[in-house]
Amino acid sequence: MKRFMRAVLPAFLLAVSVGQIYAFTNFSSEIAAHIGRTQQQVQWAFSFGIFFLGMGAAFFGKIVEKNIRLSTIIGTTLFLSGLLVTEFGIVSKSLVLVYLGYGFLIGLGTGVIYISPVKTMMLWFPEHKAIAAALPIISFGLGSTLSTILFSGIHWGTPGSSVAVFQLRGFMEYGITNVFHAYAIFYAVPMVAACFLLKKPKVQVQSFGHGIPALEFSYRQLFVNRFFWQSWLFMFLNISAGLCLIPLAKQMMKSPDVYGDSEKLITWIVALSGLMNGGGRFLFAWWSDRLAKRINILLVILSISAGIMLASFLPVLIGLALLVINACYGAGFSVIPAILADHYGMTNISKIHGAVLSAWGCAGIIGNQVAIVVSNAFGGYGEGGHGYPAVVGMLVVVYLCNLFNAWTLARSTTRR
Repeated sequence: MKRFMRAVLPAFLLAVSVGQIYAFTNFSSEIAAHIGRTQQQVQWAFSFGIFFLGMGAAFFGKIVEKNIRLSTIIGTTLFLSGLLVTEFGIVSKSLVLVYLGYGFLIGLGTGVIYISPVKTMMLWFPEHKAIAAALPIISFGLGSTLSTILFSGIHWGTPGSSVAVFQLRGFMEYGITNVFHAYAIFYAVPMVAACFLLKKPKVQVQSFGHGIPALEFSYRQLFVNRFFWQSWLFMFLNISAGLCLIPLAKQMMKSPDVYGDSEKLITWIVALSGLMNGGGRFLFAWWSDRLAKRINILLVILSISAGIMLASFLPVLIGLALLVINACYGAGFSVIPAILADHYGMTNISKIHGAVLSAWGCAGIIGNQVAIVVSNAFGGYGEGGHGYPAVVGMLVVVYLCNLFNAWTLARSTTRR
């Protein structure tokens, strides 16, 4: 019961709250219409949010190690402040404030909160480190679903509208201009409670691992370590490839030579892909806990990814590819903390995990943009365009390169 109250419950509450960052697609068009900007301009708020998420995870790892309560309070304050600044930007029709609120403050807050429960969970459940680390990461993936459900009844931008689920009259009467302070009020309660519940167990942990054989942690030492950079590269390539496919999959499936006008089929595939993301995080984490050499799970993830993308040169298989890639994309996040803990030990794992997650920030800026550039260069996804095979071919190459990277990484480690 103590493990549930001090680790599982607060980890879930924190992660499912900040997972709201992935719900941006639900209201980006309404923000764009209200402030008089294009959706592409507004969408950069999300890209900046993912970038600063990675940077927040990287640079706040030291505080997470020293004081878990302080780090969660800082993350919660940044996140809730970001929601309010975003609303102020919408009301004042300032794109800069939307970038500041959603891109910078929410991004940083999400990064701090994202890594805060992971080490705590692994300390409470040392016999199942991958599953323990995966729980908050799975909950993060569910956050956008919760956010969408809570406010799915809003008639955006219509005066006198109400929220179908909670009927928050007074907060939502002017649609998009008041959405974010309703979010702030709703998320404040579970996040503040979690800040005071989350606590590390009183256990002796490994003071250092064999990856960096020094008692005192040094980023300079970490940044010249080959295992770190290959782990970083795995995350960067896996996330970039996922972000090349996942945001554009619906557009690709609507191509005339794929599913065309089968709107119902496309909708079901997109809806199911979210469940595959969470399922992949759990399944591969569970699988890795049962391997004598946990890092071999990376070879499994990347082999499956490369294989399904190779098969999806047949356009009819792109729907299946989206489901499988979503599972493998999520799996990368859930298995990497335990792999790093096996190699470096537990003492500085939040710092190291955070530093590796800077790859997420870089991929958030690069991945989707590269797919758009390649697709446009080959004529897009419409009639006569070759954007589809060009993007698929690029992803096959990326996954094969990452498979080689993971293979050399696995060869350099020993059995657990």
